[in-house]
Amino acid sequence: MFKRKKTNTRYTRARQDRMLHLQVSSPRIVMFQSLRAMRGVFKLALVLALLGVGGVYSYNYVQDHFLSSPEFSLRHLELKTNGYLNESEVAKIAQIDPSGTVFSFDIDEAEARLIARPEIVTAAIERRLPDTVRVTIEERVPVAWVACPKLAMSGRNPHSGILMDAEGIVFQCQGKLWDVARNLPVIEIHEAAKDEFELGGKMSHKEAERALSLVNLINEKVRGEWFVKRVAVVNFYSLQVTSNDEVEATFGMYEHERQLGDLIAARRHAAETDRELSWINLLPKHNIPGQFKEPASLSDDGLTSVND
Repeated sequence: MFKRKKTNTRYTRARQDRMLHLQVSSPRIVMFQSLRAMRGVFKLALVLALLGVGGVYSYNYVQDHFLSSPEFSLRHLELKTNGYLNESEVAKIAQIDPSGTVFSFDIDEAEARLIARPEIVTAAIERRLPDTVRVTIEERVPVAWVACPKLAMSGRNPHSGILMDAEGIVFQCQGKLWDVARNLPVIEIHEAAKDEFELGGKMSHKEAERALSLVNLINEKVRGEWFVKRVAVVNFYSLQVTSNDEVEATFGMYEHERQLGDLIAARRHAAETDRELSWINLLPKHNIPGQFKEPASLSDDGLTSVND
């Protein structure tokens, strides 16, 4: 008995799924393909050319309309500051051309130039169309000079003097700062390294930091009665303060609250007894030694205790 021969279905389907791919090439076909590619390149070049022309036109339009148009000429430079720089000085530092327009400078670059100055803390610039530029800056407020002969730093010098603010940031005396800084106290230091007083940075001299702390305390507690002319670092444990009435007071590096309180009490006592204090050593907590300027009020050895 004969069996019916079965067809291999999988093989048949594979044959049916086969397709014949032929790639025909001829000079004519190659020519048309080249023409098609050239048309694509031409279209791309045309688009780029149009974009270039548009860019040039836009640039010229911006130049004519914003950067050189009289409509946007800089007529008002408004300055808001807590310090002593004026409008012309700020414009010079920020490189803002007073004869240009409000668009003739880059705001970010101008702000960076201002902040780069050690005496400036923050700076913000904004345009107020059509003709105004507003500059808001926060300047450092000086509280003392720094003097150190070995570092060629001299106090109360309008050209080469070095100032510091209440936080100990060091900066040079610039412009009108001299008008307000000429009577500030001088912190005198005998030994110091150059890197301890980097301009624009916070000083790192230990004894000078204690002297500044004392100056800040006196500025806070004493108002109008007398002021400090000089704070000299005598050694590692003491400071000598000279006031505007030539009273010399010896402070320690610490316990300034207590010592300043004793000094104020001694001055009050001298005023109540019609005498003037000459010097006082505030290091002892009791029987504080001192001397008055009026010889008739002193003991035989010229010394007295301000506790008496």
